[in-house]
Amino acid sequence: MATPPETEWPYAVSEFECHRCGNCCRGDGDVALTADDVARLAAHAGLEVEAYVARYTWRREDGAVCLIDQGDALRSCVYLTPENTCQVHAIKPTQCVGFPMKWRPSDALEICAGLRAAAGLPYPTRRTMNRRTG
Repeated sequence: MATPPETEWPYAVSEFECHRCGNCCRGDGDVALTADDVARLAAHAGLEVEAYVARYTWRREDGAVCLIDQGDALRSCVYLTPENTCQVHAIKPTQCVGFPMKWRPSDALEICAGLRAAAGLPYPTRRTMNRRTG
């Protein structure tokens, strides 16, 4: 699903502080990697690019190279820890850097603790779910 243009977002956020709820790192969305992302992540893992791609990514029908998930019911990112921190935060993918100021899914205000706090709303009551498990 395409994210609507910024002028159509239902709420404005000028400041954002991550609350480490982990919901942005779970669910149906794919983390598409740039060539630079792949090179950085491969170097960090101590792998050649080809080995990294084979171990940590999959290719979408449109050709995009995307991170795999952990295989759990919530489709947690391969780099998300049980404490809801990112194992590669210092070199995280470009797409992840852009959340939530450059892009966000339509349900971001429902699931993101940081966006909810910025909007004066309580901590989210629902976790990111996916179409496979509900």
